[in-house]
Amino acid sequence: MVSEQDGENKPKPTGRPRDPERDRMLLAAVAEILPEVGYDRMTMDAIASRAGAGRATVYRRWKDKAELVRDAIQSFGWDEPVPDTGSLRSDLLAVGAMYLDRSSPRDAMLSAIASAVNRDARLRETVERVIAEPRRAAYTAIVERARERGEIAPEADTELIAHIVPAMVFYRLLDQAGSVDGAFYERIIDSLVVPLLTGHSR
Repeated sequence: MVSEQDGENKPKPTGRPRDPERDRMLLAAVAEILPEVGYDRMTMDAIASRAGAGRATVYRRWKDKAELVRDAIQSFGWDEPVPDTGSLRSDLLAVGAMYLDRSSPRDAMLSAIASAVNRDARLRETVERVIAEPRRAAYTAIVERARERGEIAPEADTELIAHIVPAMVFYRLLDQAGSVDGAFYERIIDSLVVPLLTGHSR
């Protein structure tokens, strides 16, 4: 026999479980809409409409736009193998081509939120943890390999380079409204990074 107290302690139903496929569709809608209209003009209603969902469906999952965009950022795979071409310059250009691929939904989305990152601490924390830190680690690995090959001086400041390149690219995203082309990136590598590390320019 179940006592009244036992009935009170019984866990209450938590409602219908979230549908992973619905979540995926909503996050995919964010990745599509952000590059089209930008962070400020994107709305929860537009996301729901693009995903074929109701507005209430979106708000049951995320309390606001920033929270939704953070989850969209984290839904992409940002960890990629670090290029190893056997040459410092070629490695740097290869990793740049990988990170600046505007045809990639994730990088198009990153460009679209560049200005918002400075205004929203939650977005900034997510971008730092999910994107910036792994990319700094990639540049560090490239420079350390070059050091092992004898391409750069033993005293070259690996940490400085690992911070400079992503920072310059991100500033360019802000300054040029979300656009960084390969030519600009190559100028950074040839005019700044390679000379700093090797002591001579191309």
